[in-house]
Amino acid sequence: MLFQDSYSLSEADKAELNKLVSVLEISSGTTIIFAIAPESSPQHPVVRQLQESLATSDEKFTFDKFFYSQNSFHNFLYSLDDHQQRNLETGRRLVMAFGIDQLPTPRLVKEMKQLNLGREELFGRNLILILWLNNTGFLDEFRHRAPDFWDWREKIVEFETRNPLLYPYLEWLIAENSYLKMSGVMQVNRQVDIFLDQIYVSLQAQWRQQVTDTSERSQRELGMLTVRQVQSSRLKDMGFGSDDWDEPCYYEPLPTELISASVSSTKTVTQKVDLADAVRDNLYSVILGAPGAGKTTLLRYLALHFAIAKRDNLETVIVDNDAVEDNQKKELGKTVLPIFFRIADYAEKLKQQPELTLLEYLRQFYRQWEAHFQAEGEIETEVAGLLLDAMRQGKCLMLLDGLDEVFDQESRKQIVERINKFVHEFPSNKFVITSRIAGYRDVQLSSRFAEFTIEDMDSIQVERFLYRWCRTVEKAQQPDASEEQWLKKGTEQAQDILLAIQGNPGVERLTANPLLLTILALIHRNGDQLPNRRVKLYELAVQTLTEDWQLSKKLPDAPRVVLKETEVVELLAPLAYWMHEEKPSGLVTQREVEEKLAEKLAEFNDTEPESDSVRQAVGEFLRKVRETTGLFVERIPGFYGFMHLTFEEYFAARYIADKEQSEILELIQKHLNEPRWNEPLLLALGYYGSHFSAQFKKLAEKLFINLDKYQPVLQHGEIKITASNDTTIIYLKEDESGNNLNKLEFKLRDLLFAGQVIAEIEINSIVIRKKPISKLVITYLGITNQVHR
Repeated sequence: MLFQDSYSLSEADKAELNKLVSVLEISSGTTIIFAIAPESSPQHPVVRQLQESLATSDEKFTFDKFFYSQNSFHNFLYSLDDHQQRNLETGRRLVMAFGIDQLPTPRLVKEMKQLNLGREELFGRNLILILWLNNTGFLDEFRHRAPDFWDWREKIVEFETRNPLLYPYLEWLIAENSYLKMSGVMQVNRQVDIFLDQIYVSLQAQWRQQVTDTSERSQRELGMLTVRQVQSSRLKDMGFGSDDWDEPCYYEPLPTELISASVSSTKTVTQKVDLADAVRDNLYSVILGAPGAGKTTLLRYLALHFAIAKRDNLETVIVDNDAVEDNQKKELGKTVLPIFFRIADYAEKLKQQPELTLLEYLRQFYRQWEAHFQAEGEIETEVAGLLLDAMRQGKCLMLLDGLDEVFDQESRKQIVERINKFVHEFPSNKFVITSRIAGYRDVQLSSRFAEFTIEDMDSIQVERFLYRWCRTVEKAQQPDASEEQWLKKGTEQAQDILLAIQGNPGVERLTANPLLLTILALIHRNGDQLPNRRVKLYELAVQTLTEDWQLSKKLPDAPRVVLKETEVVELLAPLAYWMHEEKPSGLVTQREVEEKLAEKLAEFNDTEPESDSVRQAVGEFLRKVRETTGLFVERIPGFYGFMHLTFEEYFAARYIADKEQSEILELIQKHLNEPRWNEPLLLALGYYGSHFSAQFKKLAEKLFINLDKYQPVLQHGEIKITASNDTTIIYLKEDESGNNLNKLEFKLRDLLFAGQVIAEIEINSIVIRKKPISKLVITYLGITNQVHR
């Protein structure tokens, strides 16, 4: 068993405990005690005996447990009921705090700082605070990081009784996974602690199963299949595997020429399931999803709640907090011991030790963990041995994150073999493994694994996430505010973001992805108005998906594997422009992609596109951009496209913005009358304006010069609009003599485009902004309701 009661107190510990009880009974005002006990926890014999002794004392005490792994002590203090703690009938409040010595360094530093700065507030509460630690060495952290708080200590007590219940391991695991980790997008993040449970939204997934279909279907029935259903029924005749499918499709249905008239006898049946339910109900699960879809967050959520349930000795994992919709409890399954690690870390060790098994890797990892958390001279807790015993009994939840993060194909095959062997060795445990879709296609786990592909968030989930995220940030930044105040402020923030999203279809496309939605919320939180800064959102998203987010993961061989943002833009921008012109479906064949990229790479390297070096570089780039960024993906075997249409538009805009001014103006005029090009043109001008503000003024003057021809005057009569293939404004203007009025025409699209530019792009020049605004106002005031055909 994990929790044991066989350890009794030594005589020395009994004497130390009696002294502590005496100190607490006669103490007054706020009293701080540092208590050291190996594997300290609420179930530790010393802790339980202390509570029993104080419960029979003449003095009255009320007990609170606080876990640093799950909350900030500053927030905990504000949650205390002041009336209750000052009411003498309820007894003096005694808070036992656990796990500060298991915190990651950034959180430890912050908590120590708050203790040091907030000691006066703490001492005004008339409570007893016992900080339970695992070893005496950690007292140095208080001496150095919180010296003022350290000086106020009442007593240090030390116990030798042990209680090997893996508590430090569980508390460390909880602390590691309690908070939302924003690494990779910190350039737009104000430093706040966001608890995972407070913002977690349950995701949906497609469960795909291969079944035999012996019935015949008509061509009409086949044509009615969805894009996802088509992939299993028509790729066989094209020579593709039935499971070869990549990131979610954000374009129109596939061209009819890609749909075969014949139907395979096998088909893929998809069923929508709640992701947490899928993991609960399946012993072996592989979670597939696009970059930022929430795969790692799901594993951290599972690790967190299974560790809490194990620590609290619960039989079943029940989630009953803000992460559960409609205030209903969520059951995640029978409580087992969670073990969570990144596959990329194992891959790194495997390079140094080619014969290293997965089991031996886990032994090495947890021995290092023990060495880090135990004091010099103490008896080893043998965490690795206890975990191994639990694995042999089939009482573990194995969470393996990021199969796709092993970039080398041969290494990935080797690791998949090791994982399959490991699962075969310990088949009674529950296994959950994550991978990007693109990184999973060529190297798959055994057929015992059920495959679940994470679906995009729908509008309800997006809204739920934003309200939770904004309220949580407000609470973290304003801990002294009342609940009513931060709820009100957070709700207003969320409503502002939702309004901004609804006004921009391009932005709305990104919200289906949790990572990109988080970036969007962070940008808005930092004061940028989304309608005027769409291009900044896309720019940050590309930066995050290429360099920042990847480097923050500390992948093996990161300098070799991770693409530079400049390289991605140089190669994808011309490709995106060409696709936006020639490929309205958003799909391009692999051969076409390779030809276009080869032309560009040959130009960069001053060589021939057909050379072996260029062809090899093209293949390497395609693989990297597909597997490490997810921006440009193989949507079906042999056919590529961008993750979202939005990114195709953004990269096409970057191609335009990188041209000379004369070429930019030429391209704008070329595509101005095409609705499909409206967004790329505005993004191009937005990017140019934000990065080349001085030059943009000259560009804007040239862009709006044709408005000089349009000079409507209200007193000369009505302004009319003709509805035709090229909608025109008809207005009256005096001739040079001033005696006659001439009927003139002006293209409506030119005026509307000018209005869009000044509405969505920051233009500092009042003179430039005044021209289109004045003419838009006059046109609006003078227009009639009559439409001439």
